[in-house]
Parts: sequence; structure tokens; C-alpha cells
Amino acid sequence: MALRAIGVALSAINRQICARVAEGWLQKIKRRGREVADTTAERVASLLLAFEDPNSATKSVSELAAAVGRERSQVSRMLKSLARGGLLEQDESTRQYRLGWHLRILAARAGDDHLVRVCRPVLQQLVAATGEVSLLSVQEGNRSLTVLREESRQSLQAGGWVGRRSPLHYTASGRALMFDSDDEHIESLVSRDLGADNVGPAAPRDVQTVLERTEADRRRGYSVASEEIEVGLTSTAAPIRDGLGQIVGVINVSGPSARILDRIDTVGPLVARAATAVSAKMGAKSTRERHV
Repeated sequence: MALRAIGVALSAINRQICARVAEGWLQKIKRRGREVADTTAERVASLLLAFEDPNSATKSVSELAAAVGRERSQVSRMLKSLARGGLLEQDESTRQYRLGWHLRILAARAGDDHLVRVCRPVLQQLVAATGEVSLLSVQEGNRSLTVLREESRQSLQAGGWVGRRSPLHYTASGRALMFDSDDEHIESLVSRDLGADNVGPAAPRDVQTVLERTEADRRRGYSVASEEIEVGLTSTAAPIRDGLGQIVGVINVSGPSARILDRIDTVGPLVARAATAVSAKMGAKSTRERHV
């Protein structure tokens, strides 16, 4: 279908690239004298371009319908299709839409996403210091989504890969993403995934355990998950904050338990300092400044 084709194409670009490419594409077609006023491709492009406003990252169906000049029901159907394809995300509480991380993952490969550009050299430094896989993950609904990976020669696919989604409760990245969440919100994020069979032997099985481990991780300044995702895997993660103090991602180091568990007290603080360094480049204030 045309909608699926344009979705695949647009998944390689973020908000800025989307605007630039889509507008140039439409102008090129019009110069050739083609009439594209009502094609599926143009409708998708115009809908994504409606998110260009830097002052509002999320928009309601009504706002988007008004922006593109179409019926609300028609726009709602298009938004749901784009969300299913991973190009948009819908906030479960407000029901508003925002651009999805799928648009940013491939855009990052073109070097145009600030968070990923800032993180890449930091992850490479962590790999050099630890000899293990280093990851950048962001939150997508009730999942941790890996968007960048750096690895050493001795790392054997530990800790996931770009594009992988994982539940929040049994991963170091997931729990670090929940550092600012209250107990009620954490429960809403993890309750559906508790009790799954395809997890490691140490994975939490109830909400109370998740809350206790998240609180311990929070006090420590970095999260640790050992034998929770799978047997033999240990990981540690710490949150990255933006200029508003909000968590925008996490840095993670993962490796075989036999290699990393005995030095977790060294690797964990390294990850936390790396996350703090990235946060500073994202405009975040220091802990002391945030409490003044």
C-alpha cells in the first residue's frame, strides 16, 4: 500500500529532516506539472509536517485535523495507522500524538539527532573503559527502546540491539527510565508484563519487588539487573536528563555476569558519570543546581 511505502521512507528522518525532505519532494513533483493534491503520500507528509511546531511536541487529533484541513475522523484513522507503524506515538493518558522514535533512529544514523550524536562518543569511551556493550535507550510507552549500540570485540551480542523493545521492570535501562515515576505510575507501566515466562530467574514477579528494586536503584544513582533478562547477563544503567530536568534516555552497559558482576561497583558509577556528562551537554543542571 502507498501508506506503508511512504511510512517506510519517512522512518529514516526526524522532525527537521521530515520537513525539509517532504517539502522538497512536493515542490519537485509540482514543478513537473503533476497534480498531487489528494494523494496518500501528500496526506501523510502534511500530517507529519504538522508536528513541526517546536513549542508543542504533542498534538490532539482535533489540532492535527485543523492543521491539515481534513475531517477529524479521517485524520484519526491516519494517525492510528502511523502509530501502528511506529512513526507516531500516542500518550495513553492525554491521547495526544507525538513523533515516534522510529523517525529518529535512522535519522540518528545521518547524524542529525542531538541526543544520539552527543551519546555516541560517550558510549565509545565506556566500551573502551569496560570492554562491554554500551547502549542508549529511550522510553516508548511501557517499553525501553534501544536506539544506539557500541560494542567491543569481546562483546558477544549481550544486552540487545538497535530497535529492540524490552519491558521496563526487569531491565536496568527500564528501571532507570522510571527513576522519576511514582509508585502508581510504575505499577501502571509494568503490571501487564509481570509473570511472563521468557525471563531470567531473578526477574521480579510482583509490583512490590519492582518498586523496591527501583527505589534501591534510585538511591544508588544507577540501576543493576543481574540474571533478570536472561541467565548469565548483567547490566547497569543511569538516566540522561535534558535542560528541564526530565529523563530523556538512559545509558546502559551490559555483559556476561561472569565478567561484569564482580566489578559492578566500578562499572555502575562509570555509567552514572557518563550519563551525567551527556545530561550536561543536553542542558541539564547539576544535582546541586536543581535543588537550589
